[in-house]
Amino acid sequence: MKTCLGCKYAEWKKNKDGRLHPSGDGKCTYSYIVPEPPKAFYFFSNYIPRPCGGHINRRGKEFNDHCIYWTKIEELKEEK
Repeated sequence: MKTCLGCKYAEWKKNKDGRLHPSGDGKCTYSYIVPEPPKAFYFFSNYIPRPCGGHINRRGKEFNDHCIYWTKIEELKEEK
């Protein structure tokens, strides 16, 4: 999918009453671990780089390409 609508990893900002916030803002909650590179490779600093971003919006435009981690919300309910 080219949007985060319907994705189980989309966490949308909500009002105090639990309804979706009108801003449409949210964040992607997909987490992954960057594998350690082979010992022949190294980074210029002492830490493994971490990705930045994760901001999503229900009202924003589509991504240029499909997200490979997009998973339908119903699949999350079946896992329980």
